[in-house]
Amino acid sequence: MIEKTLGQIAQMIGGDISDEKFADIKIKGISTDSRTIDPGELYIPLVGEVFDGRIFIKECETKGAKAFFIDDPAKINKTVSIPYIKVEDTKKALQDLATAYRDQLTCKVIAITGSNGKTTTKDLLHKVLSEKYKTQKTCGNLNNEIGVPKTVLSLDTDTEVAIIELGTDNFGDISLTSRMVKPHISMITNIGDSHLHNLKSRSGILKAKLEILEGMDDDGIFIYNIDDPTMEKEVPTYQIKQKVLSFGSSEKATFKINFEKSGPASIRFSHGDDFYQVPLMGEHNVYNAAAVVMISQMLGLDKKSIDNGFAKATSSQNRTELLEFDGFDVLDDSYKSNPQSLLAGLETAYMLEGYKRKIVCLADMLELGENEVDLHRQVGRKIDSKKIDYCLFYGPLAKEMYEASLENFPPNRSLYFEHKDELIEKLKSLVIGASLVFVKGSHGMHMVEIIEAIKYFNI
Repeated sequence: MIEKTLGQIAQMIGGDISDEKFADIKIKGISTDSRTIDPGELYIPLVGEVFDGRIFIKECETKGAKAFFIDDPAKINKTVSIPYIKVEDTKKALQDLATAYRDQLTCKVIAITGSNGKTTTKDLLHKVLSEKYKTQKTCGNLNNEIGVPKTVLSLDTDTEVAIIELGTDNFGDISLTSRMVKPHISMITNIGDSHLHNLKSRSGILKAKLEILEGMDDDGIFIYNIDDPTMEKEVPTYQIKQKVLSFGSSEKATFKINFEKSGPASIRFSHGDDFYQVPLMGEHNVYNAAAVVMISQMLGLDKKSIDNGFAKATSSQNRTELLEFDGFDVLDDSYKSNPQSLLAGLETAYMLEGYKRKIVCLADMLELGENEVDLHRQVGRKIDSKKIDYCLFYGPLAKEMYEASLENFPPNRSLYFEHKDELIEKLKSLVIGASLVFVKGSHGMHMVEIIEAIKYFNI
């Protein structure tokens, strides 16, 4: 993590120290959250429409913060005694500090974006590259204009490879974070329907994702999934200065893969004469793993090291994670949802064997734009009534999915609930021994609450 004197930090961002006598104070790490701040850290209070981090400065001092940023000294509690750096805007100062710190680092930076799979790819790549290099990655889902600078500032000066996830809600988001992290290698996993509300079309989503190139030098490398129909068609129409490589099953792929028969708890694929097996569920993860092999080979890892890294892989929390409870299992994919990831999750549920009953609990897919109703209905029609015993739906948009599912399901096997508590009670009545419960919805629907409600349920 960043370790600098207060004077060095002030110089890096063009800020003013409250008193130069504090210039030699050592700062180790930064925090924007008073609840988790550690002794020795610099507190950066963020100010929003409904939140003002400045009111927690005294609390941070009590917990051992060495200094803080402030945009308006008049807002400082008069009992605060630790020094500060005066800045125009605390969020921009956080970003400026990360940009300046990144310029001092010598590590190789890999940036990953995409509608689906970026977190899984990041985590898997971290497992593999750690076989050879000191590697750090984005923690959790810190992939926005606040999370990315926090990730950069958490990097150690002796880190050899940094894997940084970049997310987007609007045009310009990735342009900002890409310029901050200055990646040597950038990758787009795929283009789905998430964020259609702001980005309007898949072409718009691709355009926003390609902002990842804006922070790269011309000698960088850009990698994309050529099996994705939007990228296959449109990436060649862009004038990209960096070296462009692709992966996929297409004959046109730079790194061609073949899907091999996968088991219920692992995926298998091959590249040339080499076969790979990864303990992840769902054939959609073959693409994530293939990208990892491609990048790892570019960075000099041999087959044995890649296999060793794959063997240590685990599912990211709430992302197609199989949880074993007392007499039944839950396929937890509750972190987010869009049509592509939901259909992929359903395919995984279909594939899993040995269950007497399969139940799906589905909620709204948010931020899909003006076609959200039609997209929900399309997915509802595709749920296979021969492979799923019961469908339980929650949320106003999920009601559209429910109504479309009735084209294939009888009314007693597909049910809609206006309240989550009602869904949970019905689910408890349906779970029998050797049941599989698949749970998925956009993060804002808080479907993890369903899992928490049934995890100790006795059949």
